[in-house]
Amino acid sequence: MNDFSRTERTTARCLLRPWRMADIPLIPPVANTREISWNTSFRFPHPFDKAAAERLVLWARDGAGEDKWQFAIFLDGELVGSCGAIRGADVEAHTARVGYWFGPAYWGKGLATEAVNELVRYMREETAVEQLSASCFGWNPASRRVLEKTGFRQEGLRLGVVRKWGKLTDLWIYGQLL
Repeated sequence: MNDFSRTERTTARCLLRPWRMADIPLIPPVANTREISWNTSFRFPHPFDKAAAERLVLWARDGAGEDKWQFAIFLDGELVGSCGAIRGADVEAHTARVGYWFGPAYWGKGLATEAVNELVRYMREETAVEQLSASCFGWNPASRRVLEKTGFRQEGLRLGVVRKWGKLTDLWIYGQLL
């Protein structure tokens, strides 16, 4: 097994590497938006302050390379977002759940598709994970397009199961065999 902390992956425009403690001050200026939090679980708070950034980095580093593969994403040396995977538990230990977020200034530029493609490639080449899953909220069709462009197929749709800030929406469920 390689040393995940030294992993670096590149795409045509981005650098993906594991989170470092030195990244903590870089995160709030990108992540502190209601738009990102609206499209993520409650674990991604709004407001997103330095304490939230520290929790994110510490969480990402715990089990890194074994049960978690979390990447900070940089474009021209600037932090733009994150993508990663978390290993499933018990009878699903051969699977991993994929997630990603980007600062709104970087939406619609194809960066998420680039980064998720590279994450999928990494998971296929460097881990024993056999299947990936991902989900997105019904009000986020752009995220569905990212998943579909990166080889995920819709496996299910759970109607009205997401409640965020008083609003209900559906949960789209995707999977991909590696």
